[in-house]
Amino acid sequence: MSEIKGLLYKTELSTLLIFNRTIKCRVLDAVMPLLTYLGSGAVTISFCLLIIGLGSEGIRDTGIQALISLAVSHLMVQILKRCICRLRPKEVVPDINTFKVSLDYYSFPSGHTAAAFSIATALALNMHGAAAPAYAAASVVAITRLYLGVHYPSDVLAGMFLAVVSSYAVHFFAYL
Repeated sequence: MSEIKGLLYKTELSTLLIFNRTIKCRVLDAVMPLLTYLGSGAVTISFCLLIIGLGSEGIRDTGIQALISLAVSHLMVQILKRCICRLRPKEVVPDINTFKVSLDYYSFPSGHTAAAFSIATALALNMHGAAAPAYAAASVVAITRLYLGVHYPSDVLAGMFLAVVSSYAVHFFAYL
């Protein structure tokens, strides 16, 4: 069992380092810290409130679902972060490229990724034409978290999973 665990960690670490070291360049060093904020609380909540405030009735309903999905996924992220207490890569991986990005202490799961995918999934479920650009933007946020060295790939995947599950649950309960 420990051999499997070691292989999984080695695979995860090599994937992280591909994003953090291999594709590193000055342009991405400048752009990635900005793009990561698309998954921040301020941006995601503002986006939902904008949709609710300016949209027609159907679009407002989508904004409300997105906001509720965001809240549910954020609650799950915070509970898991405090239960699992996984250290961030910068605390564990020597010579990882770090950037001046504000962080809480724990890594698992990725809250920025969960936020971006919560909104993307709510949009995809309600406005099918918005699915591709919404998921593209959410994927960019997920990649920035790896590039910036603030999350492991499993943190990002867990954030995606929590977001999709919470968005589907909110969407399902909205139509009961």
